[in-house]
Amino acid sequence: MFYNYFKISIRNIRKHKLFSFINVFGLSFSLSICLIIIMLLADQFSYDRFNTEADGIYRINHTRSDLDAIVEGMATSPMPLAEELARKYTGVSSYTRLTRGFGNGWVKLMQDVNIPLSGFFADPSFFNMFQYEFEYGNSETALLEPYSVVLSKETAEKLFNKENPVGETIIVGELGSYKVTGVLKRIEGKSHIKFDGLASMATLESLVKKETLPENLMSWRNRSWTWTYVKLEENIEPETIEKNLAIISDEQYGAMDDMDAEFYLQNIRAISPGPMIGNQIGPGIPMIFVYFLAGMAIVVIVSSCFNYTNLSIARSLNRAREVGIRKVFGAVRFQILMQFLTESIIISVLAFVFSLGIVQLMEPIFLDLNFSQLLDWNLNQSLEVYLICLAFSIAVGFLAGIVPASFHSSVRALQALKNLSGVKVFSKLGLRNALIVAQFGLSVFLVITVKLIYDQMNFMVDSDYGFEADNIVVVKLNNTDSNQLKHELLTYPEIRSVSAAGFVPASGSSTSTTVLIDKVEKELQYFEVDEDYVENMGLTLVAGSSFTKDINQRKLVINEEASTSFGYPHPLDAIGQIVVLEDSISYEVIGVMKNYNHETFLSSIKPMALIYNPKEFGILQVRVNSSSYEQAIESIETAWEKVNPDLKIEYKLMSDEIAFFADLMFGDLTKIVSFISFLAIIIACLGLMGMVVFSTQSRLKEVSIRKVLGASNQALIFILSKGFAKLLLLAVIISVPLTWVINNSWMNFIAFRVEIGAGVMLFGVAIVAVLGLIVVGSQTWQAANTNPSKVLRDE
Repeated sequence: MFYNYFKISIRNIRKHKLFSFINVFGLSFSLSICLIIIMLLADQFSYDRFNTEADGIYRINHTRSDLDAIVEGMATSPMPLAEELARKYTGVSSYTRLTRGFGNGWVKLMQDVNIPLSGFFADPSFFNMFQYEFEYGNSETALLEPYSVVLSKETAEKLFNKENPVGETIIVGELGSYKVTGVLKRIEGKSHIKFDGLASMATLESLVKKETLPENLMSWRNRSWTWTYVKLEENIEPETIEKNLAIISDEQYGAMDDMDAEFYLQNIRAISPGPMIGNQIGPGIPMIFVYFLAGMAIVVIVSSCFNYTNLSIARSLNRAREVGIRKVFGAVRFQILMQFLTESIIISVLAFVFSLGIVQLMEPIFLDLNFSQLLDWNLNQSLEVYLICLAFSIAVGFLAGIVPASFHSSVRALQALKNLSGVKVFSKLGLRNALIVAQFGLSVFLVITVKLIYDQMNFMVDSDYGFEADNIVVVKLNNTDSNQLKHELLTYPEIRSVSAAGFVPASGSSTSTTVLIDKVEKELQYFEVDEDYVENMGLTLVAGSSFTKDINQRKLVINEEASTSFGYPHPLDAIGQIVVLEDSISYEVIGVMKNYNHETFLSSIKPMALIYNPKEFGILQVRVNSSSYEQAIESIETAWEKVNPDLKIEYKLMSDEIAFFADLMFGDLTKIVSFISFLAIIIACLGLMGMVVFSTQSRLKEVSIRKVLGASNQALIFILSKGFAKLLLLAVIISVPLTWVINNSWMNFIAFRVEIGAGVMLFGVAIVAVLGLIVVGSQTWQAANTNPSKVLRDE
């Protein structure tokens, strides 16, 4: 029986080539998007699954009162916490810690080209807890001695031209020289911890004494530098450990007015995907992105399912007689249902085969996206994933075909031999008409959304941030003496001015702390700058003065927002006031500057201060003459060569740095939604074309008679098109207000945003309407120009 269903299905697919092509084409592209999402999610859900003891391993996170509402906690914890927990309480069989500060971070945004690896300081117990095996070296002793490092297999091969590099030495920036004491084997799975090398925790004390790393790194006040992992004893519940952590928190922070922390456990398999947590140690995606990607896949595939349903119901005009005759000869409803479902599933499986080829073509494009590279995204293409994808495509075929199959199988034999186009659902609106409206309404929504995202990205790049970013070249210091390089640069006539800072404003980086104002805790962001920063950036002081070169470091220049937040009604009132920072050091306010966007346009202007702190300078901001830019770049390279010939120079225009962050936030999103919009419009147009073809074919006799009676081609085109034009108009009427509401809701989270004006709406409506009318017009024009004699000769 099933063989007959299959044989008849293949025969019908070959007989109706146009509609088979439309369905396979639409479904294959839609399935390819869904398959990529499934493969990405499979990759993300594979994190830490290789660890056989992962069920008992937890990371200690913390939350505190000053966290943003969007962030559910912080992944870091104070360095002494693990020792305190293990020393005073039972339930923890072992612990390990990882501390930032060794080499580059895992994110490729702020990499130092002169440091050969990214990594952390780690306890020796790390390898046993996370089940890393050694290719060379001893896991028990590899990280006992100061200035020892263990490398990954990939990093060892990159740095050394020898099989076993144990005993070799590498230089890690200002952190000094490190002896290679081990090389790790490649792991089979993926870990949420990404590193090239791990240095011994014993190195930290030496680096802190040298003031190479912050002096409070190992104190309870530092909650941002260390990740702590614990392995629980058998039959110990996480709640038991969390009660002990609550006691420790009360002991350490109960008496503090300016600091608090509540600790909780998170299983390592729940980290990626997981809740939105700050200070993550490595790549991964929050669970909210899983929901977003799943929703995007549903939107795409539902559009194609609409197409199939639409065309199948339209084909009822041609297949009604087939169904009626089969029922007359004894076919029951179940048999008719299975026949149409079989056809739908076969088309979906054919689309699946084609989609596999599309996935292979799209994979390099996907992996080239900024987010894919930054977050180490890959597409899991294991046999298990392919089987899931095949099952998904069969399910799609079933869902796409169940409505038309139910429709055909429920029709009585006598009714099936008549015209079925008048069947109505959804009140007075035919089902296929409703699907056309839904498809084009979705297309309008997507086109307008793409336009808004693109406009927001350009708005972030082109708007005035309140400082002068033009003609400024940002040079990364990479441990080069800022004063020496600055002095050398100013000897060149092409260089107008130079200032030092911690990082580039409005480029996605920010540093915050808490301050005490009259014993009241306030949030304050800050930038480390030198005495020339205010003038070089074109900032305006509204009260007081800026820094001088020899000024004591305990001074602040705050913005107007900070002055207001601190309770000073006029900027002059803030001058001379004392502010106590989180490290309990008092600072005097010497100046108030006009507000400017020190963060991106995603955030509102917040209280911010400039701090004179040469130890934290990471960049030089070099303002050059615009008329001699190329020569200025040569001068910068020459000055660097004189000051630090052993290191490579890194530089970039400040405007490009700001534009990069805007592209990072919205560029990939624009590309993805643009592609989905293109796909949705194509699918909608193909579905509409199929509907128009069936409609015009069923009315050819009517058209021919009207033509014989003298109707013009223009009149016939109008008659045939007006029904579809009304559907497009209805789609616009329904989708435009919904589009405004949905886009306005997410854009309200952006502090400085573009407005959803009439121009944007008309842009989206015009594109979809023009494409829809072209499809309708082309097919109706062809029908209107049909020779009546050929149509009516058999009458």
